[in-house]
Amino acid sequence: MKKKACVILPLIAVLCGCSSEAAIMRSDGITLYNQKNYKEAEGLFLQAISLDDQNPSIYCDLGMNYIEMKDYEKAFKAFDTSISLDKDQQEAYRGKGLIYLEQKNYDAAIGQFTQAIRNTGTRVGAIDYDILSYRAQAEAEGGFYQEALATLNALIELDVHKADSLFLRGIVNIRSGAFEDGFNDLKECADLSADPFLDYRIYETLSELGYAETGVDFLNKIFESTEDTDRIHLLKGKAYYLLGKYTNALQELANPVKSNDPSAVLYAGLCQENLGDFKKAEAIYRSFLQTGAKGRNTPEIQAIWAQCAYAQYELGDYNNAKHNIASAIALGDHGCNDDLAWNEIMILYQLGDYNNAYDKALTYKETFPDDERIDAEISLIHMKIEQIPGENQ
Repeated sequence: MKKKACVILPLIAVLCGCSSEAAIMRSDGITLYNQKNYKEAEGLFLQAISLDDQNPSIYCDLGMNYIEMKDYEKAFKAFDTSISLDKDQQEAYRGKGLIYLEQKNYDAAIGQFTQAIRNTGTRVGAIDYDILSYRAQAEAEGGFYQEALATLNALIELDVHKADSLFLRGIVNIRSGAFEDGFNDLKECADLSADPFLDYRIYETLSELGYAETGVDFLNKIFESTEDTDRIHLLKGKAYYLLGKYTNALQELANPVKSNDPSAVLYAGLCQENLGDFKKAEAIYRSFLQTGAKGRNTPEIQAIWAQCAYAQYELGDYNNAKHNIASAIALGDHGCNDDLAWNEIMILYQLGDYNNAYDKALTYKETFPDDERIDAEISLIHMKIEQIPGENQ
């Protein structure tokens, strides 16, 4: 699952109630789970269940393992079996809540987390605070701001997950119109730690909420770090890029680029583009794609293929641009399919491949009907086709 405001607790073996052999299988499965070896962990949990199919905790372990494998249907079945064996199984309700949260079914997630809290035993422990933190996230993302604030206020008062709780409360306050309160929460969150990555995250959040200028101070705090590592130089490079200081950014990005860090390559290329040097940008992208991209499929890798195509387009190298935009599209949906499809149409148009461009433009209109720009492009391409002798559309 994607990273949340709080951390999913590692599985901890509680061996009472199992046959000795099943207990060993379960314990070994938990070890593999905590090592992120989910496929082998699944096998051991299933073996443990075959030896002791009445233990609800093993089904919970199996369900959490399926969450990490993104097999939510099997995870639901495991959690439901656990609940059928013990209706008070707190971890099973928590697990179902995590799935609903991942699926953006916030009402259902809140219901599961609330039921999990109701099943708290006589002693409140770390898992209870963890569940409350996830419920607060579901309430916030579902737009239940007052409920989220109540949950977060309780967590902050208890000094539990305080930095994460302050961060989320800051977002909730800003979204609900209390900007000053929200900003103060984010500032207090940053003051709790000297972590430059947190400062960057706060800037990103403020930018997404429409307050990028207000977040500049958090970007500038990043430069106070004296740590001499590639990850810090990359972070500083990204911060300089966002501040429009492209030459400074390139200096920070130099070593991470040499290490073939995809994010550094992407930002270094973007800096050169913004400096107007598409030739250098293309060389940065192309060098990485020839040496560091083989067999890799991430949003950043896709972005580098796409930006390389864009730089080549600007340089008039349309044939290579066509090849690279196709390579970007082949990596699947990483959230920018509309931009990729649009750029492919523009490249085909420049190549004079009007029929292909026209077909893809019609597909684009069908796939992204809210983009009104495509109508003008379709008309322009159609006129070009009509000018070709023997072509009838």
